[in-house]
Amino acid sequence: MTVFDAYSVGLVCASVCTSLTDDQAAARLNEAHPTGITSRWEVADEPFANGDPNGRPCPDRPDTHRHLLFHC
Repeated sequence: MTVFDAYSVGLVCASVCTSLTDDQAAARLNEAHPTGITSRWEVADEPFANGDPNGRPCPDRPDTHRHLLFHC
């Protein structure tokens, strides 16, 4: 079972589906998709663009996974 999937990575925002902790997910995202600038990926304080809260349960695996929004 996948514990981490960066399903959308843009210039300043990224979204992941994961069962990892926030810190583990941030480390994995920074390793797999470095920003290329001095700031690193961090969990965003704001909700997703559609209004869903950051850290919302994954619709496919709500018992184990959640979706996190990151910014750099």
